[in-house]
Amino acid sequence: MYPTEVIIHLDALRRNFQDLQRHAGECALVPVIKSDAYGHGLTQAGIALLSAGAKRLAVFRLEEALALRQAGVTAPVWVLLGALPQEAEKALAPDLRLACPHLEIARALSEVAAQRRATFHLHLTVDTGMGRLGFLPGEVPAAIAAISALPGLRLCGVFSHLAKAEDGEHPVTKAQIAHFKTILPTLPPSCQENHLCASTAWLNRRFPELPFARPGICLYAPATDAEGRAVNTRSVMTLRTRLISVKDMPAGSTISYNCLRTLDRPSRVAVAPLGYDDGYLRHLSNSGSALVRGQHAPILGTVCMSMIMLDVTDIPGAALDDEAVFLGRQGDQEITVHALAARAGTTPHEILCAIGHAAAHRIYAD
Repeated sequence: MYPTEVIIHLDALRRNFQDLQRHAGECALVPVIKSDAYGHGLTQAGIALLSAGAKRLAVFRLEEALALRQAGVTAPVWVLLGALPQEAEKALAPDLRLACPHLEIARALSEVAAQRRATFHLHLTVDTGMGRLGFLPGEVPAAIAAISALPGLRLCGVFSHLAKAEDGEHPVTKAQIAHFKTILPTLPPSCQENHLCASTAWLNRRFPELPFARPGICLYAPATDAEGRAVNTRSVMTLRTRLISVKDMPAGSTISYNCLRTLDRPSRVAVAPLGYDDGYLRHLSNSGSALVRGQHAPILGTVCMSMIMLDVTDIPGAALDDEAVFLGRQGDQEITVHALAARAGTTPHEILCAIGHAAAHRIYAD
C-alpha cells in the first residue's frame, strides 16, 4: 500500500471534548463538524463526539446534516448556513435547527411547512459586525415579527459570530458583543438556544454567560484558555509517510524546482512521497521539518506535488523506509498544526482541511 496516510485519533477527539466541556461548566458545548469535521471525517467525528457526551452537533450545510441522519445520528443538528430556498423540501429531516439569515429563506420554508403540515425550527442569524450573512441588529425586531407571522416556523434561538475574537479590546469586538446583548431581551420566549462564541471567543470568555458555545478548531488541536493554561493537549490528526530514497549529495547541489535550495555542505538527502497533492501546503517550501527517528529533518527546497526532500545528515542511521511524520507526534517530539500554520502564514483550520480533504488513505484509530 502507498505509504502516505492520515491517522485520525478518535480517542483524542473524545478526550478533547470532555476536557473542554469540563472547562465550560454549565455552558453546553455544541461541537462544530463542518467541512468534513475540519478534514477529520464528518460521521466518524460526529459519532465519536456524541459518545463523549455531546448532546448536539453543528454543521454548515444541509447536506452535512442529512449525511449524519443517513449514518444513523439522531441528535439535534444545528445547520449554520440553514437551508437554501431550493433545499426546503430536504430540510424536513427531523430535529434540525436551521439558520435563517434573511426573509426569503423564511418564506420558502414556510411555504413547504404549510404544504406538508410541518414545522421548521430556526436560529436567527444576526450580522453584528462580521459583514457576512444575517440581519443587521436594527432589523431584528422586524425580522422576528415577520417570521413569527409565517406559518410552520418556530424561532428557537439567535446567533452571531465575532470577527476579531482574540482581541477583546478591539472596538468591533466590543460593539458586536454589545449588539448581541441588546438583542437578547427582545427575543420571544421560544428563543432558548442562543449562541455567539466559537473556539477563540469561548476560550477567551467573551460572553461566558451564554448557555451555548460552538467549539471548532479547539476540538482538533491543543488549546489554551485566556490565561494561557492548557484546556486540552491532544492533536487529533497525524500525517505520515515513509522515506523512499536516501542518498549522499555533494555541497553545491541544488534541490527541487527553481533551485530554491543549494546545499552548503555534503548532505544526506531523503525523499518523502508526500506533497501539496496530499494537502501539505507549498507555502511550507524550504521551511519546517518532518520527524525522522524522533528528530527534526529540515525540508529542503520546494514542496512538489507528491514529493518533499529532507535533510537527514544529522540523523544517525536514517534509512530507506523510515517513518517520516509531517504532522503529529513521533517519540517525544511533535509537530503541531499551530506550528505549521505559523510557518505557512495561515490558520490551523486551513492546514487541517487541506490535509484531511486530500487524504487518499485516512485511518481511524482509537
